[in-house]
Amino acid sequence: MAIFRRRTKDGPLLPDQLDATITPRSITAAAMPMAGPGVKLADRARKFNSNSDWQKQGWYYYDVIGELRAPLVWIANAVSQADIHATELDPATGKPTGPTENPTAIQAAAQVLGGAAKRATLLRVLALCWQVPGESWVIVRPRGAKLPDEWIVLPPSQVTTKGTGATASWQYRDPKLGTDVPLDTKSRLFRVWNPHPSDFIQADSAVRPALPICHEIERCSQTIAAQLNSRIALAPVMLLADELDFPRGEHETSAMALMDEVLAAAEASVQQPGTPAAVVPLGLNAPADMIASGGALAFVSPTTEFVQGLDDLRDKALARLAATLDMPRDVAAGTQGESNHWSAWQVEESTYKIFIEPLLRELGDALTEQWYRPALVAMGMTPQQADRYEIGWDTTNIVARPDDTENLRDLYDRVLISDEYMLTENGIPLDAMPDEAERERRLLEKWVTSSPAILSEPGVAETLGMPELAAAQASAVEEAPEPPQEQLRALPATQDEEPDPEGVPDGLTAAAELIVYDALSRAGGRLLTRENRGQFTSTPKHELHTVIPVEETSRLLADSFAFTDRVAEAFGVDAVRLERALVDYAGVLLAAGKPHNRDWLITSLREVLQ
Repeated sequence: MAIFRRRTKDGPLLPDQLDATITPRSITAAAMPMAGPGVKLADRARKFNSNSDWQKQGWYYYDVIGELRAPLVWIANAVSQADIHATELDPATGKPTGPTENPTAIQAAAQVLGGAAKRATLLRVLALCWQVPGESWVIVRPRGAKLPDEWIVLPPSQVTTKGTGATASWQYRDPKLGTDVPLDTKSRLFRVWNPHPSDFIQADSAVRPALPICHEIERCSQTIAAQLNSRIALAPVMLLADELDFPRGEHETSAMALMDEVLAAAEASVQQPGTPAAVVPLGLNAPADMIASGGALAFVSPTTEFVQGLDDLRDKALARLAATLDMPRDVAAGTQGESNHWSAWQVEESTYKIFIEPLLRELGDALTEQWYRPALVAMGMTPQQADRYEIGWDTTNIVARPDDTENLRDLYDRVLISDEYMLTENGIPLDAMPDEAERERRLLEKWVTSSPAILSEPGVAETLGMPELAAAQASAVEEAPEPPQEQLRALPATQDEEPDPEGVPDGLTAAAELIVYDALSRAGGRLLTRENRGQFTSTPKHELHTVIPVEETSRLLADSFAFTDRVAEAFGVDAVRLERALVDYAGVLLAAGKPHNRDWLITSLREVLQ
């Protein structure tokens, strides 16, 4: 859709009426449309004062120095992951209030930089141009009433002017065809640049002050390569004493005859490895005193100290380059993969705030001023209404958060965060949550795994999808005869003896185990401090007290045993006694550093039933 040539058919959905007493924030971006006499004068002044040679040098070193190219591409890749949305501004403060729901603003923002399909590529080019030549040119070319506008981003060398005054015209190098294309009157062309502090109209970049350093790096590399390609740096010199006796044969000197023999032996060693010909030594005649002194034959190798000195100079220049570029030192030095676990172009929030957010803010202001707000006006808004909106950035794919899995799990176990929040923080969609039936089944599976006796409870087998077992249990209950009721009589000899307490029900044992496991897991999460976090990954959280010393059990067990009263009500036992028994049992385990033991727990529960 060519925004600047037509309005929507039914008119846009406009924002609410503006408050005339409030003036929204105006954007001041380093961007200008290349049209009109005033801009022509500014462009001529820019050309007169600027020296484009440094921009050409910047691109040259970008092509030939990998240590410069890699960090620039890293920053550009990070910027390319940003997404665009329409942001509504607070009229009182001028600050963004978040994504807007206005469909007109959303529709226009969706077309910025060619839409979602081409946006990442153009953002990458914008980021590279911002860092190397310090400026770029954006062309928005209408393609027809039913087609979206075509967006093109070019470096400054690809856009030129012809003529002066009223006859001046613009042309650009087509990035696909490589031919010069005249800019038609319906297209929009504007320049986005990083202004130089001393001359705002001139471009500046992070690469510009690094050009002398890049020159030094290139010279060092060229010198090292030249020495490696030089024969004198590779082949040693062999010195022969005149007293050596070696058959000359057809050669003029003994030295030439010896070299011919050495080359023949070398050829045999290469062509016939593993044969005697490859290892048979050469025979020479020499005076005994020369052999004893080792002076009959000598090899002289050119020194490599100069090359090593060049290596040191180049390493120091690379360190200066890393300190000069406008990016984190580890990124400029190429060591960010060694210092953290972020993905290919994800960055810490502090890195984003300092190095990437300013770039995105400048680009967003330029796009808002030169295209987005004029597009809103062309779609039916008034200029005052359009001033309430700007381009905003979604940086979810750029900014990486530290791994807070253990903290989130601890908060979740303590019922301090919801299921929805836990899924959102781990990047899992809400529709992945199980329904109530699946949730009940999976909880039962956990309980049965920890206490298989629960499987005998009515309805458990059927819920777990075991119809045959459920039918067998039901038939067994129907067929089993009722046990006779024994009449207990107190005999004189046993009047002072108390009967044995009844056994602890399996259901009560299983429920108590779940409460104990929850309390021990909470205690384990509290035992994980910053110093020992990550050291006990193989130990379950409910057994961390067995490997981490415990000093105070009351703090570790705080806010636990929340459902003890419900379990006591279900099994008809005293809630206070049950909670006290479970608290004492868990406290003893923590203090002694012992894992949970079912027999010990049953012993504690028998005292509750007495």
